[in-house]
Parts: sequence; C-alpha cells; structure tokens
Amino acid sequence: MTIEGRYVRNKKTLTDEDQHKLANSCVAIVGCGGLGGYIAEELARIGVGRLVLIDGDRLEVSNLNRQIMATELNIGQWKVEAARDRLRSVNSEVKVEIIKEWFKEEKGPEMFREVDLVFDALDSLATRVELERVCHRLKLPLVFASIAGWFGQIGVSLPGDFSVSRLFGNGERGVESTWGNPAFTPAVVASLSVAEGVKLLAGRMPALRRAWLQVDLLTMEFERFEINNT
Repeated sequence: MTIEGRYVRNKKTLTDEDQHKLANSCVAIVGCGGLGGYIAEELARIGVGRLVLIDGDRLEVSNLNRQIMATELNIGQWKVEAARDRLRSVNSEVKVEIIKEWFKEEKGPEMFREVDLVFDALDSLATRVELERVCHRLKLPLVFASIAGWFGQIGVSLPGDFSVSRLFGNGERGVESTWGNPAFTPAVVASLSVAEGVKLLAGRMPALRRAWLQVDLLTMEFERFEINNT
C-alpha cells in the first residue's frame, strides 16, 4: 500500500533521485536496543526500502526508559520482532528481515547479503572491531556510534579506513554499562548517525569519514576529531 504524500516532507532536503536511491537500498542494523531502535525507525520513516535487523536479545523492563521499540505490552519479546512489528505500522512498504542472534564475524557474509550499508549499534568494543573487519572485507561502508550517559560518539568507516579499530582498540565493553543510558542520548546520536547514513546511500560524501564526532549533551558541546589513518 502506497500512502500518497508519505515522503513529501523529504523534498528540498532530498531530491527525487535521492529518494529513489533510498527506496532501492538495503541497510543492516547490528544491535536493536536504544541506538539501533531509533536508527531503524528513522530509516523506515525516510524511505529506505529494506532493513536487516540483527540482535540476539529480548526486551526487559529496564529497556522502557530509552528503547523506542519497548512497551509495557511486549516485555520478553525478541527485540528484532518488536522492531519489525513497530516498523510495519510506521511504513508497510519497507521490507524488514530479522535475524534473532548475536553478530558473529564468521556469519557476517551471510548476514550482509545484498546489503549496501551497515550501522553499528553495539555495546561490545571487541565485536565492533570484528564488525568493521567484515564490512571492509565485503567493501561495505559502516556508520558506527556509541553512547554513555550524557555522551555519544559517531563516525564513518569506509573500506580500508579501519577507523573503529583505531578509535576503540580491542576493549570488551563500552562505558555505557557504568554511566547509564538516559532516553535522550540514543535519540540524538542515532539521528546524527542516520544523517551520515543517508548521505552515503544517496551517493554523497559523509562528513565523518576518518573522523569522529564527540557529543556532550551536558554542556551542549559537539567536537569533531580526526582519526590518524597511518
């Protein structure tokens, strides 16, 4: 079913050609929690044609404060199933494929068949590095983001850049496990990530290639840093 005028508010920001490219794109989102949920919703609303949602977790009560897919009625449901159900009510034209398991490096090629762009919404630093390796091997652009308390980071890693491994190294888990996750941080950081992703899908150069944006919502400071690529 096509709803006339669905994308009329995208015009002037996106051209008809841009909208066509989005409609014919496939995006994978690895992690469907706070960050990944907002990313999936925004991509569906803006008109990306196919989404692949990857997460091996179920919703719990503590997710209600920030995860847009979580409601009091679906606690215990697989996150990817909750996301699929919500996205169907948002934009029934979007094809949503769900994978109810954790990302594993060896499964990357199978998970990312026919994918044009990958979003990293993980909370494991080691898995982030593995995800980047797979994306580079498959020549896929990667938008990565992380959150912790009032703070967030966003960047873009194109094939050959290895920005994630240079920035995060081989840690085990991000500081969000100790600094917490309020509702506003994933919403802001996800939106910034989607803005970079839409540029990539439309064939434009992202602003954060070989760089990362540090977001401080406590002081409302945004600072861009270059990543040494040597």
